[in-house]
Amino acid sequence: MIPNKTARKAAQYLRDFVRANTGEWAEMMRGTNPKQGYGNGQDAADAHEAAMFLYHETDGRFLSFEIPGEYASGEHLLSALEGFEGDLDLYEGRLREHMVAAAATDTTLPGTVAIVFRELEKARYAADHVMKMLSRGRQTSTADEAMDVLRRIATRFPDVVAQMEKRRADKKRMHSAPLAMTNEYDVQYLFQALLRLEFADVRPEEAMPSTAGGSARADTLLKEAGTIVEFKMTRDRYDGVALRKEVADDFVIYAKHPDCKRMFVFVYDPTKNIANPRGVEADLSVPRPPISEVVTFIQQG
Repeated sequence: MIPNKTARKAAQYLRDFVRANTGEWAEMMRGTNPKQGYGNGQDAADAHEAAMFLYHETDGRFLSFEIPGEYASGEHLLSALEGFEGDLDLYEGRLREHMVAAAATDTTLPGTVAIVFRELEKARYAADHVMKMLSRGRQTSTADEAMDVLRRIATRFPDVVAQMEKRRADKKRMHSAPLAMTNEYDVQYLFQALLRLEFADVRPEEAMPSTAGGSARADTLLKEAGTIVEFKMTRDRYDGVALRKEVADDFVIYAKHPDCKRMFVFVYDPTKNIANPRGVEADLSVPRPPISEVVTFIQQG
């Protein structure tokens, strides 16, 4: 979902652009009419048709609109712009064919063809810019939502563990064992199962680019959110110092992954080996470019 703030900002840019150019496009539409004497071939006719499209389409759809209103949301506006660019492809393609043919035969084109083509390109640049604004907003929103989900799962993780440890024995299988957290692989197994309730694309053991001649794997990649999730569990002689070193090593490895824009480190510390967990969280929750956001969550419950 594209945040409303992003959608409104993109909409304002698009309205401003169209308002700044609509007068010129109206003149261009009238001036490229073959009846004005700027050629009477198919090339001149196509240039005039493209000019009419550019003026009428932008005037009718993008000169004055609101969100919500003419477009219900940022996603609705993005879809409209994708359709607009599809039409631009058609008209630009026709004019480009005329220009290529004229160059190949050393024929002089009506000047209106180049004029209209240039304005179509200008409109495309603006549409591309607005679409990128909307797309970046959607990606940021998805990543923010992912971080919220990860925090929620991490907060409730001890409750889930407690429930699994109290699993009632089956009457026919009196020795059915509960699920216990004995190492970080158990933590990873359970956390990933909970992630699948919220995310369609959960990729365990994601391969990392080689570093210093070696290879490694991330515990989990949430590709759509551009987020890598790493799991730790304290054990004997594992404290805040050991955690800092491991996370520092993770940064070196994960920074090279093209999908790692954010990183969530979940540390399960039921034995409370880590002193001052909030302080350690703060120290390790600092962006490490190109990783734009790092969240370290230590759960001692």
